[in-house]
Amino acid sequence: MSNTIGAGRQTVNAVGDDRPKGTTLLASRRHIGRCEPHHESLGSIGLGQPRSRRRLIIIGLLATLLGPCPGRATAHTELAVTIDDLPTTGALPPDTTRVSIVDRMVEILRRHAVPAVYGFTNAGQLRDNPAFESILLAWRKGGFPLGNHTLSHLDLDRVSTSEFVADIERNEALLEPLAPPGAAKFFRYPYLHLGNDPEKRAAVRSWLASRGYRVAPVTVYVEHWEWSNAYTRCVAQKDAPAIRWVKETYLEASKARLAWAREISAQLFKRQMKHILLLHADAIDAAILDDLLSAHQAAG
Repeated sequence: MSNTIGAGRQTVNAVGDDRPKGTTLLASRRHIGRCEPHHESLGSIGLGQPRSRRRLIIIGLLATLLGPCPGRATAHTELAVTIDDLPTTGALPPDTTRVSIVDRMVEILRRHAVPAVYGFTNAGQLRDNPAFESILLAWRKGGFPLGNHTLSHLDLDRVSTSEFVADIERNEALLEPLAPPGAAKFFRYPYLHLGNDPEKRAAVRSWLASRGYRVAPVTVYVEHWEWSNAYTRCVAQKDAPAIRWVKETYLEASKARLAWAREISAQLFKRQMKHILLLHADAIDAAILDDLLSAHQAAG
């Protein structure tokens, strides 16, 4: 299997319930008071706050309005896997290290034979934690390349073009020594924000092209932060049923999101586009990665 990451618009797609068959893997906070999945309520682990409920209602409405088209999303699907926010992100569960999270992800990716997974990196983390360089070295030793995600995870909607470009350049200087000769250069916008006005968007795109960068968009992702802190708190409380429930619901949401992306592709393009999956270098994604890849591969 070979890796293909195409340039294009950043894409956010809604969650659906259909789970069509046929997927091949390519390279490519909420406050939580208790862990009580026994209530069968999102609110029991902090996912039931008003904003979360509104988001889930909107997702459900979109799924209903667009509706499934049986048989149209069953074609073979190519899926690139990408990991954001290396060397690390998210809350850290007890008895877990930042290094162990990425080591686990590398081991799982290699075991599933997923090649050339780009790890989009904010190397500014090394300033406060120089030891995090070992995480990037482990990623590279695993055979996976690094992509530029700005030094400081800057939001282009909130800073000037010059500030944003300078942050990319500073990140590039730290990543270049870790890149193999002739490696392809990929960039991903933090927050998937392309800029809040046309001039800014055009200026950054032009600069990226002049430096040989290709933009890595996203077609499939789940709002992992809705589960990340919940998972960490449940692990801290050693609540096994809650941990299982968080992982299961996150896995189901992830599977549904890919299925919905495939359905949208079938409706809009009458074919399956090459999809790009966004994951993060955090504990919850590491916890479900094996099951997630197995589910996608089992689909065909």
